[in-house]
Amino acid sequence: MTADAPLSSLDDEELVGRLEGFWRAADARMVGLPIHNPVLAVMVTPARRFGRFRFAAVVTPWCMNVVAIPDAAIKLPPDGVTLRLELPAGDVDFVVASMQDGGRYGAASLFSPMEEFDDQVGAEAVAFAALDELLGEADPSEISALSVNLDRRRLLGFGHGAPESRQ
Repeated sequence: MTADAPLSSLDDEELVGRLEGFWRAADARMVGLPIHNPVLAVMVTPARRFGRFRFAAVVTPWCMNVVAIPDAAIKLPPDGVTLRLELPAGDVDFVVASMQDGGRYGAASLFSPMEEFDDQVGAEAVAFAALDELLGEADPSEISALSVNLDRRRLLGFGHGAPESRQ
């Protein structure tokens, strides 16, 4: 597969490789910033399917996210819009984002920054446990609810939401 192939067209191994490459490139720009934990490295868990999405946990030296990659038939809303997915653990909000090569995904933050982690082994254990907790042992049938929070201010580029949500 080429680097600009849609994420939905990649098999699980290619998807994990593409995600790792994306976050490693970002890591090169983050080194030296105060939020960068130098004992950690980029790692992506194997992808797990639930409904019409594949999910993976991403560990970086500055954050830990769960990413949601939709099947080709699902069209994500614009970047910055919140996508709410009903998972076995409950509703989870994912912020839609794009890679430089056009790959699109949703990201839900688990930790940021990563100062609580003293080593890679511990961070990876938390990533696997978080994915297990979110997806559980549920039957991977269709996600029953997919709602999009269309924040018009953000959609039109006027900030990060309603004024009362800013501090």
